[in-house]
Amino acid sequence: MPVPKGVVYFRYFPATPETPAQDLLHLLSVEGLVLEGYFTVFERTQLRQRPLA
Repeated sequence: MPVPKGVVYFRYFPATPETPAQDLLHLLSVEGLVLEGYFTVFERTQLRQRPLA
């Protein structure tokens, strides 16, 4: 299988179904943050990334 462009994993229990969508829009607006080519883990207090193989 081909490697995906990027993966974003939200590691928290959302308060509403809209919360992950709002958080994703925020991530997309962060200047300098690259999601393509990375496995990104988003938690309430931190953001971690690892390159995809």
